[in-house]
Amino acid sequence: MISAPIPDNESKRLDALYKYHILDTEAEKVFDDLTQLASDICDTPIALISLIDPDRQWFKSKVGLDADQTTRDIAFCAHAIHQKQIFEVRDTHNDIRFKDNPLVTEAPNIRFYAGMPLLTPEGLAIGTLCAISDQPHALNEHQRNALEILGREVITQLELRLKIRQLELANERKADFLSSLSHELRTPLNAIISLSQLMFNDKQHPPAAKHLTYLQHLDFSGKRLLDLVNSILDLSKIESGKIELNPSHVSITSFFDSIEGLITSIAQSAQVTLDFQVSAKEYTHIFIDEARLSQILLNLASNAVKFSSPKQTVNINVVLSEDLLTFAVKDSGVGIAEQEQSRLFGKFEQLHTDKKLEGTGLGLMITKSLVELMGGSIKLNSALGMGTLVKVSIPVKNSKKAIRRTISKTSIRDFDPDAAILVVEDNEINQQVAIAIFQSFGLDIDIAGSGEEAVQQVQQRDYDLVFMDLHLPGIDGKEASKQISAKIPHLPIVALTADVYVQPNKEIVDSGICSVLHKPIVMGQLIAALNEYCPNSNKK
Repeated sequence: MISAPIPDNESKRLDALYKYHILDTEAEKVFDDLTQLASDICDTPIALISLIDPDRQWFKSKVGLDADQTTRDIAFCAHAIHQKQIFEVRDTHNDIRFKDNPLVTEAPNIRFYAGMPLLTPEGLAIGTLCAISDQPHALNEHQRNALEILGREVITQLELRLKIRQLELANERKADFLSSLSHELRTPLNAIISLSQLMFNDKQHPPAAKHLTYLQHLDFSGKRLLDLVNSILDLSKIESGKIELNPSHVSITSFFDSIEGLITSIAQSAQVTLDFQVSAKEYTHIFIDEARLSQILLNLASNAVKFSSPKQTVNINVVLSEDLLTFAVKDSGVGIAEQEQSRLFGKFEQLHTDKKLEGTGLGLMITKSLVELMGGSIKLNSALGMGTLVKVSIPVKNSKKAIRRTISKTSIRDFDPDAAILVVEDNEINQQVAIAIFQSFGLDIDIAGSGEEAVQQVQQRDYDLVFMDLHLPGIDGKEASKQISAKIPHLPIVALTADVYVQPNKEIVDSGICSVLHKPIVMGQLIAALNEYCPNSNKK
């Protein structure tokens, strides 16, 4: 037996093999199909996709053979990788290199071997697609051509597999980057928006009229920036398929009253009249993602107001019938030319060039994606100078009974005024924001600047509730929560994070976190969490 020599380009060859991340992976049908074709076409009982690493030949796919690998020194394929064309041994008993090879003298008793080198785009042979028989054999021209084509197809599939892996890694890096970006952008916005809201609501020390105007500008600009950040993050989540729905039982009256109030405020500032009608028959609640439904309605209504002139009317009609929620938003504004309507739901599309009309051009694209994610449809009818009608239909589950909601927004404070609360926050400004917000509720809180500090502090005092930031120096919020839950299982932990990619998924729940709130803090959601986890009724 003569073992194959090591190729001169062995280092580069191995690098090419390793880049595919294919060694020791599970069987894949696409490769098994190619191996079966090679066996059928070459009329051999055995066919293999064999990859040569430093010490062995490993079989990614196999037909007619039970073994998963052999040592490299006895591998026929180790000889084949020195070739650029098919390496064929018609009768091993007549070949000095193989006649006493264990694979010839013992099972599988190879008498015929034909291996097409698997050549990467750089011309490096990482293995073979080979056909093997226990009888002498010779390939005809048709079989040789077919084996060459199948060998090239193996490489094509490896390249495709590599590109998919690279895209997945790129998406993971993109998600990690956007998660970090979300935290970094929304953290300072939490301070801007929360502090401005606190100053607006300070009845004991109201801002002077002059300062109130500045404060209104500051609040508007902060919320405007937050909207832009959220649009970009929503787009990324939609493109990566990571956007999720969180449905709950929503009070029809409360929800649409709130929406009407918000849209009325937008319309009044533009001197536009709003006609808002809701018909829900006898139903009182629907099961739907409240936040996403709000996003859809507010975006369509804002667009309608934006493209209307003063004293014009925007009509919004909402109808809940059986299991379908339908709403139509109609304006009498500038309208859209027919040839431009197909562009409306694309990314960054703004059909009107008036610089006074701000926006990213993402709103309708995100709206359409959300509607479709909820299983609905959106249709638009418009004519230049005649206004626009947008109609949305979304399937819903409804109920005639009032259902208690565990996740909601409320202004009713029913929490223990003596609750012991720990807020874990590493940003010094947001520490002061948290102190100010809770003081406005009549609550004193403790602050921990890191996960390690939080773990120590919960062992030194009996807390009723922990609000946990997740992006922390040292151990992160999930690990800190896990350690706290292990020591004090009954202590509720609520994530309070600027990272909108964090949702109450299995990883979050397994870390001991009960629910998730996002910064900038929505006061109603914070009050609801306090009511839920620090109920006043439990105190005497």
